[in-house]
Amino acid sequence: MVYSKKEFSNFISILIVVFILSIPLSSCQAKEISKADTSKSVKTNIFVRFEHIAFNVPDPVATVKWYTTNLGMKIMRAGSAPTYTTFLADSGEHMMIELFHNAGYPLLEPAKMHHMAIHLAFSTPSIVKTQEMLVAAGATIADSLRKTDSGDQVMTLRDPWGLPIQFVERVKPMLSFTGLYIEHFAMNVSDSRAKAKWYGENLHSVIVRDGIAPTYGMFIADAGKNMMFELYQQQKYPIIDFTTISHMSIHIAFMVDDIQVAKSTLVAAGAKVVDDITKTASGDFVLMLRDPWGLPIQFVKRGNAMLK
Repeated sequence: MVYSKKEFSNFISILIVVFILSIPLSSCQAKEISKADTSKSVKTNIFVRFEHIAFNVPDPVATVKWYTTNLGMKIMRAGSAPTYTTFLADSGEHMMIELFHNAGYPLLEPAKMHHMAIHLAFSTPSIVKTQEMLVAAGATIADSLRKTDSGDQVMTLRDPWGLPIQFVERVKPMLSFTGLYIEHFAMNVSDSRAKAKWYGENLHSVIVRDGIAPTYGMFIADAGKNMMFELYQQQKYPIIDFTTISHMSIHIAFMVDDIQVAKSTLVAAGAKVVDDITKTASGDFVLMLRDPWGLPIQFVKRGNAMLK
């Protein structure tokens, strides 16, 4: 069959249109789908780990000395005047506390808080020796040594500045570390199951111990099980309204590998931005949020990580 010049030109035009229509499926659209899939994958697999708990204290220099001398904590980053911001890690470098004095924000004043409202807990291999040593160093007893139904030995002290610090000697440790280390941060909350669910869905927290009614005491850890939250509903003890407490008085910090994804994910899940993402002089990216119950939660992507 012989085509005229016009018919041949029309045939070529049709072929070109068909080819162009096929491009979005094989190229442009594939790139968009790939981009969307990657974004979804990053959200799902974002790395999150507990990094530190921060306290605005009246005398960070003296507080640092007390914790390093008596609890064997290590200085990971030392600060200078005027805030003396210092990061201390437990002996195994699994978790840190940040101590500083920022005169522009209120002090936490933990001495005014019930030890069952909040406390910072350490696991110890010898609770009796730990109590004797710390009381001799200026700590006071908030809750005497006792044995729980599970056989664990527990006591709560207050450091010389009033912070409730609990010590536990477990029959069966919930974390796989040895020595004296930070085990959990405890809070009396209105709904421990809802809070645990939110952290599980959005920060990949895992339930290590699930409690029953009426207190619903739960221990939830980050995916790497570096530290835990202890969440419970104790009606006879106060619940702290963290919405009334400055994020620079206390906050819980998590290390992440993608701070922008952490922000978008958590804000979509009900968190509120307090301080948006900024870059510090040391090269860290920092974001401050509040969870749906008002707890200040910080997210950091370090220029140079202090923990493993």
